[in-house]
Amino acid sequence: MQKSQLNQHLRFILILLAVVNMPGCKSDNNLIFNSDQYNIYPNRVEQGEFLAIAKNKKEINSSYPYLQNNKWKLKRSLFHYPAYQSNHEILNAIYNLSLEEIDRKILNDSIFSKENITSTNLGYSGMLSLSILHPKACQNSLMQRVKNDRIIQDPGTGGSWPIGSDRLIWATAAWDIYKVTGDTDWLRRTYFIIKNSIDDDINLIWNYHSHLFKGEASFLNRQEQSYPKWMSPTDIYETYSLSNQVVHYKALQILIEMGNLLNKDTQKYHHISEALKKSINSKFKIEGKKHLGQFRYNNYNLVSQHSDALGESLANIWNISENTAENIPIHQFGVACFHPQIPNIANYHNNSIWPFIQATWNWAAAENQNTKAVLWGLASSIRSTALFLTNKRSFLIDNGDFQHTEKDSNSNLLSASASISNFLHVLMGINLTTEELEFNPVIPREFKGKQVLSNLKYNKAILHVEILGFGNKISSFTFDGTPYKRAVVPKNIEGHHKIVIKMNNEIPIDEKINVVEHLYSPETPNLSYTNDQLEWNKINNATHYKIYQNGDLLLETKDNYMVEVNFSQPVEFCVQAVDSSNQHSFLSKPVLLYESKYEKLLEAEAFQSNRKSSFVVLKKTDKEPYYFQVKAPRNGSYKLSFLYANGNGDIKTGDKCASRSLWQNSGYIGSIVFPQRGKGKWNDYGYSNSFYVDLKKGYNFFKISFEEFNNNMNGERNDVRLDKIRLLRLTN
Repeated sequence: MQKSQLNQHLRFILILLAVVNMPGCKSDNNLIFNSDQYNIYPNRVEQGEFLAIAKNKKEINSSYPYLQNNKWKLKRSLFHYPAYQSNHEILNAIYNLSLEEIDRKILNDSIFSKENITSTNLGYSGMLSLSILHPKACQNSLMQRVKNDRIIQDPGTGGSWPIGSDRLIWATAAWDIYKVTGDTDWLRRTYFIIKNSIDDDINLIWNYHSHLFKGEASFLNRQEQSYPKWMSPTDIYETYSLSNQVVHYKALQILIEMGNLLNKDTQKYHHISEALKKSINSKFKIEGKKHLGQFRYNNYNLVSQHSDALGESLANIWNISENTAENIPIHQFGVACFHPQIPNIANYHNNSIWPFIQATWNWAAAENQNTKAVLWGLASSIRSTALFLTNKRSFLIDNGDFQHTEKDSNSNLLSASASISNFLHVLMGINLTTEELEFNPVIPREFKGKQVLSNLKYNKAILHVEILGFGNKISSFTFDGTPYKRAVVPKNIEGHHKIVIKMNNEIPIDEKINVVEHLYSPETPNLSYTNDQLEWNKINNATHYKIYQNGDLLLETKDNYMVEVNFSQPVEFCVQAVDSSNQHSFLSKPVLLYESKYEKLLEAEAFQSNRKSSFVVLKKTDKEPYYFQVKAPRNGSYKLSFLYANGNGDIKTGDKCASRSLWQNSGYIGSIVFPQRGKGKWNDYGYSNSFYVDLKKGYNFFKISFEEFNNNMNGERNDVRLDKIRLLRLTN
């Protein structure tokens, strides 16, 4: 640090310490939260030599280094938003800072600025707080993410949808807007948008056998940031992620509730959602772990041992999972995106804490009425916002610092919305339903006193809410002075009203949280087969390896090879490294072994009457489907896939992932997905997703067609080169 910077730093420390030691501020020295890393008091945050202090509800000073300014001072009028006030000045100031950052993102009091309008950003931000704070701006912005009466999936891996399909989080924000405003026109309009989007996903990515939706995790959408490096976009598409299941379940529930209000038949969606919920609770469990797995591999029943904080927190909030927030791994500075971290990968999702995931976990902890977890979670949120004087996109697990993270940004809309969620959904306990507004506050003893939320708009009512005391249960509730048993406000109430809630002032016992060390999983082994032997590279810190055959654990060994590998029919192997703390690596890329007689490759152009090239080009504008036939040597199960090229865009982003519908003997069996493989790379070929088909001996007939639900997000470019058809016999 240069001398001028050091002097400035010391000057700030002196000023801040002077404020702290002002007469009449003894209550500000009551410790709210302390850990080995930082302490929180009613008016300040202390982390080693760094200090952030709320002078009042409109000003915070911070001595944290590398900030653009060392003071935040409220400059905008926030009178049209709900106002928060407590006897903890640090809370008051953070609420106003976050609200001001949100307000700066709104243009002409009607729509969010363009860079903030993505389906996932608006969906999560709306769910967390924006639908309550500014339903009009949220409403207008959400409609910017609609095309052909369907929600637009954000650009992403392999040209995104259907590889990524978390666009359905849009539905949660849309649904909250209806519950806040009672706007029936909005209800009718969004019902069909959500229905169309869900119907497309059911056609393309719903697996009727496993009762799960295929595709990439919600938010964790940057390939090697949360998946093994060997996975291509096709491989990621064929996984089943926890967060994607949870988002789809919630969207299905929203569609059902909307349909009930509009007298629509929703029985089909009810059956799918019930089957999905059972699969979530049964198919993501990890033996010996408290948390659920991040994703299921395509092959067999193997689950990634990494946690998924977002997916599991949402499952808590929406009453999907039987697990609770106390089981989710958390770190000294907050809840990481997942645990353990992935070695030798940049700091973005990996090795980072995102405040919106932290706030989601806080909300889940409140749903579980866990005051210990709520205190810990609120402390994490308060620390970062107060010291940084802004709502950062993310910061590091090991030291809580925002430096050395990819795409560092200030005034992040998602993080600011998450900050407000801590007040609305945790401390005030707001829960919106179709018929009423419920209050379920969870207030740790350390935040005891009075919490006030005024100017809260709900349908045609404006509410003034006061919460007194602490605890995780309400002892009394009055509405305009009249006591009621239930802490609810009916949706048909109009005008100004005052609510007073008294908490039980009790300290729960035996509350738990799952604080873990900052650990990395072992590197993923590279598996190969040569001369009847499986071999893989030795992994640093690995104590042993697990070898799987066709998804079943075959053996555990300290060696990095397995000899005398014999097979009489196709067999698949993969290997996994395990370290001394029982952290597991990702599975290696599978090695599929078979004799050449089991595989049959057919030239795609062989089935065209007017052959013009060594491949077939499938275009959206094709007037006729593409037909082909395969001759099976005997009855049995076969694996069918297609060698293709899609040069319409980069492998990591875009909106031109192609898909087509596959039919066998006039019966629909699923959609073929052709992810982008590189911009202009029309000679870069790879295999599509696979289909397991039962064939009879002799000729079997197939059709590839373009259906309405095969439209990608681009809408125009949906073409692909088809080179070969691969058929692999799986049994003798």
